[in-house]
Amino acid sequence: MAGISIQVELQDLAARETLGDLLARMDNRHPFYASVGERLLSSTRDRFESETDPNGAPWTPLAPRTIKQRQKRGQLPLTILRSNSKGMAGSSLAGSINYIASAEDVRIGSPKVYAAIHQLGGTIQKPESSRYMVGRRFAKRAQEGGRDVPIKAHTITIPARPYIGISREDELGILEDAEDWLSR
Repeated sequence: MAGISIQVELQDLAARETLGDLLARMDNRHPFYASVGERLLSSTRDRFESETDPNGAPWTPLAPRTIKQRQKRGQLPLTILRSNSKGMAGSSLAGSINYIASAEDVRIGSPKVYAAIHQLGGTIQKPESSRYMVGRRFAKRAQEGGRDVPIKAHTITIPARPYIGISREDELGILEDAEDWLSR
């Protein structure tokens, strides 16, 4: 996954020790880690719906400027980090989340190059540039009657909106999954 990879560790010492003991008793861990991947994929999708982080805190709302830009493009301005154009769920960050399970671990993330900045937040420095415009719209240079318009250097700040992580409910569910796998 090129976009983002985060290592998460259970914070609760008792839960971590219990899970370690359960994992030590498993012969083949791959099915268990696949089950954990499905659980985390489901809870991550739920976070996109509720627009909250793994601890339940709400994400930073969209900036008024972002809402205006979306409305201007005919998009719904209400959703954060989800597809809001033409119903193509796979075209959004939310639709790109997947997991890879092995016998050693499970990794959940997104291949989108912009995934990390939305998870962690950050600042983008845009250098001075120019864009081609026809009338009052940006266009491809192949269109007639346009002109180059200078764009000043500027900074874009994107707030952190954590969507990947393990909630307390996930921790408890993972322990239940481990116990379930051992009872089979």
